[in-house]
Amino acid sequence: MPYYQKLGEMPRKHHIWFHRDGAGPGFKNEGIYYEHVVTTEGFNEAFSIMYHLRPPTRVRNVKLLKCEELKKVTDSPLRHHHLKTASIPRTGDLYTGRVPILFNQDVVAYRARPEKVYDKFEYYKNGGADEIIFVFRGGGTLESIFGKQRYRAEDYIVIPRGITYKLIP
Repeated sequence: MPYYQKLGEMPRKHHIWFHRDGAGPGFKNEGIYYEHVVTTEGFNEAFSIMYHLRPPTRVRNVKLLKCEELKKVTDSPLRHHHLKTASIPRTGDLYTGRVPILFNQDVVAYRARPEKVYDKFEYYKNGGADEIIFVFRGGGTLESIFGKQRYRAEDYIVIPRGITYKLIP
């Protein structure tokens, strides 16, 4: 049996028009909330249904970030390595400044040393993989469709694939 958690108002059942009573006409004077089903594995796994004031499909701009082909080092005996990631130069922002340091068929580990903060309208969504971010220093706020959450040094931030978010230092 599914487990439900309700925050705020909900329609009497899923996937029907959800009218905004007394809240004004809203987007295009339609007077409804817009449904958004959030899932990473289809409807056989856990999912969230969220309701928005504006259609979640409306975006200002979409751009593809670099997708570099990762090349593995030739097969050799397993040996220890000292990865001096602090010497990676500062470049880009948290997303464009990522440098792959380790990978296999399941995971890619990146190191980012951003030199700039992205602008207030830039959000990021990884549609292909979950993100696990370790915060070395500093802190800030994670802003996503689920709300705002503070983070600080030595926190792990886990963001499921397909979730639009922004890290604000």
